[in-house]
Amino acid sequence: MSECKGVNLAPFFCEGSVVFDQALSTFLYAFASFIPVLNPFGGALFFLALTPNIDDETRKMMVNRIVLYSGIILLICLFAGHLILSFFGISMGVLRVAGGLVLISTGWKALNEATHDDSDSGNIEPPKSRKKLLSMAFYPITLPLTMGPGMIAVSTAIGTGVIGHGMADLIGCLVAVVATLMTIYVCYRYCDRVSVAVGATGADALSRVFAFILLCIGVAIFWQGFTELWLAMPKS
Repeated sequence: MSECKGVNLAPFFCEGSVVFDQALSTFLYAFASFIPVLNPFGGALFFLALTPNIDDETRKMMVNRIVLYSGIILLICLFAGHLILSFFGISMGVLRVAGGLVLISTGWKALNEATHDDSDSGNIEPPKSRKKLLSMAFYPITLPLTMGPGMIAVSTAIGTGVIGHGMADLIGCLVAVVATLMTIYVCYRYCDRVSVAVGATGADALSRVFAFILLCIGVAIFWQGFTELWLAMPKS
């Protein structure tokens, strides 16, 4: 950085540079924390597994709602997550157990969902209506599939440690939220390209594989939460 002496506007530019550097640092810290936990690429394939063979317009409407709901949850967790959990007496262990149970249920249903080419027509599940699909945008796709216990924990921790320390940190967090939501939109909006590339049979196979992985993730989250609660129990 150049010296800030001898020029009247130098203090202004120096201060602006410091604010920019701090905002950039906070953005990189928050965004780099969000993306690995969020895993939007894997989430997009889970989304594809839960919404097979839907039309493009319905998919677009669902993704718009998912991004909106995700943004609301992220902002709430950043600014008030710790207060809300404390108010209701909810620990992270309880949150993980509940989220794990929901993911287990969702993964099990997706894993056992009937295919559209079954020879026995009596076993074919009728396609979901647009209203039903849109109702899935919040539960289970946004919560807990996209904004799961891990994401809630990370965003709450970042909000507790960063928000309130200055305008630069606030700007950095908000930009990280916008970048995260854009990543979710791109991955979820165009997840059907995978289905087109591998064909109907391949898409169904991928759906089963990722439904099983989702089931395993649910078990892992449940077990992590259960372990935390077990270790926190008073010893006799």
